[in-house]
Amino acid sequence: MRDPRATGALVAALSLAGFFGLAPEAPADPLDDALAHEGLDRADLGWEPRGYWSRYPADIPYKLRHFDDLLAQPLATVTFARTAGAAAHAHLAPDALAEAPENSDGNLYRAVQLLGIDRKFGGFRSYSANLDTASVDLVDALLRLHEAAGRETTYLTFGKEADYPNLRADLSPRVDAVPEAARGPLGRLLLDLVDAHVWIERAFRRVDPADRLAVQRHVDLGAGLTDALEYLPEIDDVAATLDEASLWYGGLRAIAAAERAVHALSALESVPGFRLDWQSPLGWIRVRGGGNDEVSGGDTFLIVDLGGDDEYVGAVAAPAPGRSLSVLIDAGGNDRYSGGAEPTQGAGLASVGVLVDAAGDDEYDAVHGAQGYGSLGLGVLADVAGRDRYTARYSAQGAAFLGVGLLLEGTGDDSYRVESDGQGFGGAGGVGTLADHSGNDRYEAVRDPAITERPSYHSELGVSVSNAQGVGSGRRGDGGDGHSWAGGLGQLFDVEGDDEYVAGNWSQGTGYWFGTGLLHDASGNDTYRGVVWSQASGAHFCIGALIDEAGDDRHLIEEKGSASLAFGHDFTVSILLNRGGNDVYDIPEGDGLGYSINRSFAMLLDTAGADTYRGKEGNKPGFARFDDRFTNYDTTHTYFAEASALGFFLDVGPGQDEYDVAEAANDRVWLDEPGSPNREVRNFSIGVDGGEGEIDLRARPERGP
Repeated sequence: MRDPRATGALVAALSLAGFFGLAPEAPADPLDDALAHEGLDRADLGWEPRGYWSRYPADIPYKLRHFDDLLAQPLATVTFARTAGAAAHAHLAPDALAEAPENSDGNLYRAVQLLGIDRKFGGFRSYSANLDTASVDLVDALLRLHEAAGRETTYLTFGKEADYPNLRADLSPRVDAVPEAARGPLGRLLLDLVDAHVWIERAFRRVDPADRLAVQRHVDLGAGLTDALEYLPEIDDVAATLDEASLWYGGLRAIAAAERAVHALSALESVPGFRLDWQSPLGWIRVRGGGNDEVSGGDTFLIVDLGGDDEYVGAVAAPAPGRSLSVLIDAGGNDRYSGGAEPTQGAGLASVGVLVDAAGDDEYDAVHGAQGYGSLGLGVLADVAGRDRYTARYSAQGAAFLGVGLLLEGTGDDSYRVESDGQGFGGAGGVGTLADHSGNDRYEAVRDPAITERPSYHSELGVSVSNAQGVGSGRRGDGGDGHSWAGGLGQLFDVEGDDEYVAGNWSQGTGYWFGTGLLHDASGNDTYRGVVWSQASGAHFCIGALIDEAGDDRHLIEEKGSASLAFGHDFTVSILLNRGGNDVYDIPEGDGLGYSINRSFAMLLDTAGADTYRGKEGNKPGFARFDDRFTNYDTTHTYFAEASALGFFLDVGPGQDEYDVAEAANDRVWLDEPGSPNREVRNFSIGVDGGEGEIDLRARPERGP
């Protein structure tokens, strides 16, 4: 990014030049220069669909608010990705996560807001969760929880207090086992979560309980989503009656409460082993001390462990059907989370589930609906530090459908393995985010369909549908029951480290059916391995972007892969931006490298270094394929004829680049051949190697009449 001091100096110089009547030319931008080869400028990029376009998919509910604007101004996709990348950099850094919040405005709270909720619902600006600061006795807090749930705490009969049950008398000896220094933070935490629970319950006040229960019991939404194999009317009904503001406010309050408590409880020294179990009206409360414990999940409202190497079994930090909130806090130790068939480990299905692990080398295993999963709810897994391992099958590791799911990682060399729908997956109307700050990390979406049971016909059923590592995908109902749902926003952010990304089809910054997929890697020497529809690609009215800000990187398309490396099909915005480093791009079997078909804007931008490009014979970087439909106004639909498109390739800088692809060469410009029908139908092909200067992707010109 441009140094703001240099920008300020430039502005000052231009101001003085204007004062003295001089008019120095602004530095040339190589992107503008490249577009000018076909008489284009930035305002020529993008589309604004017209209501009179017959057969253009319309009336698609659940589009996120960014979507139409990014279609109209494709280059703004880069800024859109970078703002969230900046949030991951600022709020998941080690010193940021180590900073105890003064009240309820900590960095974890801000990360959840900026990386998830803000991109789904714009009603909050991450000022504060407004938690109470008054201390409270743990026994009193437990009794107030009963009262908040509408239950009696004192029973009177025959003119006197009943001999039993006596809640205070039952609770007091149990609480005596808890170290006194922990009781205050635990009491405050309980009341904070009771307040959060009130807001979450309020969010569903108009929702039919039967519909809500159906959503909570339907975990694997991704299996039939893409081609609209099954329609679940309860999802539409819940979405129509849900009070989102109350849901997200309750979720933010739960996050802020957990963050404040984990700082207070992690500071305790020499905590002995103990256990406290209490079955409250909102679910079990389980508190453990410093020993190595095994903790059962299930119907839990709150689990807190103050130290030791622990094992958590079953559904934890995931409300049971009919419940609204479940939270787990682990203050330290090398822990194992063993999930079963139920949602777990930070899952919110028409509810809110939060898991915060403060330290240690941890292992997380689950089946589906886990590790930061939200379905018409909020699911968060935040692991602050340690070398952690995550494995799951489906809908996990930052995945969402009409909700928000986040997996947030601080420091450590981590590994992530999912079979499908995860690692930053935004299903219909959802925001799924995986953000990892530091470490040399490995992200894998299993390719073998014999394991995943999700074969892709784009690879003759030999490679899996991954839907992973920054993918947004919707429910395409135009060929079925007509209930189309716009894809959501799938985001993967990695701030520091040398990372490896491995996936099958539909992966690594890819969109489908009004969805947006983003992968942003801020530094390090990284390797990306995909197959079909991978690495800044997309099909059918969508956005896909992969942005790598630094390092010597390898972009590899394997196993006869195609339609990747900045490939757009059918009104897609696809942008692959790689800044700095000596990079390799290899797509030996298929089309890519800034390749547009059926009216898409496909752009590959590399801004520095000695780079290598390899492709199949005839794969021309920066190419827009012509189609006779672009000339045909005498048909049932004209949107192909009325739109514009661009296949664009630009490698900037003095490095000596190597090409094993058609027409491209170092320090050369290649365009459509003279007489090509492309220009007559505004279907442009531009390839440029050379030029100097910084590409400024901040400019977003307003479109004219």
